[in-house]
Formats: sequence, C-alpha cells, structure tokens
Amino acid sequence: MRTLFCFMFLICFVMTAGCSDSDIAKYDDEDVAAIVRGEEITVGDLRFLFLDDQILESLDGTIKAKLAEQEVKRLNIDVSQELQEIQEMKHDIGIYPPEDLDTEFGEGIREFAETQAAKLGMDPEEYFEKYLERNHEISVYVIAYIEEMLGEPTTDEEYMEKANKLLDDLADENADEVQILIK
Repeated sequence: MRTLFCFMFLICFVMTAGCSDSDIAKYDDEDVAAIVRGEEITVGDLRFLFLDDQILESLDGTIKAKLAEQEVKRLNIDVSQELQEIQEMKHDIGIYPPEDLDTEFGEGIREFAETQAAKLGMDPEEYFEKYLERNHEISVYVIAYIEEMLGEPTTDEEYMEKANKLLDDLADENADEVQILIK
C-alpha cells in the first residue's frame, strides 16, 4: 500500500506543474529562490526538478515539501529505512522509457528528460535516474509527515484531499517563516 501511495504522490508531484511566462533565465543556479525556516531552496534546485517555465508555479509545492521534511526531522520520525531503500533500488527506479515505447507517457518522459539533461549538461538517462531518486526522497518525507498526521494512507479521494489540506495548513502556519525571493 505504501509503495502505491508513494508512486501516486510522485506522479502527482511531477504532473502538477503548470506553465508560466516567467523570466527565470535571469537567475543563476546559485541564486536563492526561497528560504524556508532558514533553509535555502536555490534556483538550481528548482531547475533540476522542473522545466524553467514551470519553476514559479512549482515553488509553492516545493516549499510545502521542504516544510514537511523539516517537520519529519523535528518530530524525529524515522525514515532511514525508506531512504536506504532508495539507495538500494537506485538503478531500478530510473527506468528510462526506450525509444520503441511509443506512448504519450513514454514520449513525455523522454522529452522532459532530454530537455532537462541538455540544460544541465547530462545524459538523459542519467538525469532521469537522478531526478526520480530526488523526487522519491522528497516523497518519503512528505508521505511520512502525512502518515504521522493522518494515519495509514488509503487510495480514496477523501484521504488525498485531507493530505493536501494538511500541507496547505502547514504552509499557512509557517507563512511568516518563508521568504520567496524570485518572481
């Protein structure tokens, strides 16, 4: 059940980004995009995870994920096993869709990975593996926080609504400790 929930979260995290007309190109990777309770999220961190035209719209979700990670650490929730599993299955999670997988999903992943890899000077397969690893790490913290607060996940829509509200409330409660430095 936990694996299914992790996969659902990962897909939602990847697919929630929309488009915007921002000029993110004016920022360097080292520029700080946001400070969340004293921890920096750099433009480079965001560029790794999102297409440039999705960065501003994705920043809110990234901040919520950082807050959830901080809460997991503050509450001393042990996620070491889940993080270790990421390292153990590192080569299994980065399954780059082959060229002969002629589906909209496969083509979308390849296009995203190729765009990001070119931007970052990486091989698309290498980028995609690291991208999935980083997203899985993010999801471990978010899911651990949600489970701590709401209990064992279910696949029903009501649980997902409660989880989203929980993250929204966490962001609202900490709004005075979040600075967004890019526009």
